[in-house]
Amino acid sequence: MDCFDVTFLNDLEQRFEHQETVALNSFDELSKLLDFFSVSVSDEVMPRVDEVNCSWLLVGMPQPKDIADFDAFYEQWLAQTGRDNNMDEYGQLMCLNGLFEKFARSSIMVVLSEAI
Repeated sequence: MDCFDVTFLNDLEQRFEHQETVALNSFDELSKLLDFFSVSVSDEVMPRVDEVNCSWLLVGMPQPKDIADFDAFYEQWLAQTGRDNNMDEYGQLMCLNGLFEKFARSSIMVVLSEAI
């Protein structure tokens, strides 16, 4: 997704290949997670996206974790958030890391919140 197109974001089927779902408990957890990848969310107002509570542009380019560094990141994540250590947690973060690797050259990345 190299150009911002709200039409693309409003089409769930079209954007499916370009998204990863991560279940978080709060905006604070989102901020901490993004900080681990050296990015944050913009204060810029985004156009309305259908069936989404909030949307933000990412500021900076996410720095995916190398496989060798992923477990250390995961342990830090658990320590900072108090989240449960289980396969669902590990898997969703591994998939997010993979998404950041896949779209490393994208000029725009967006976070969509269905419910926080």
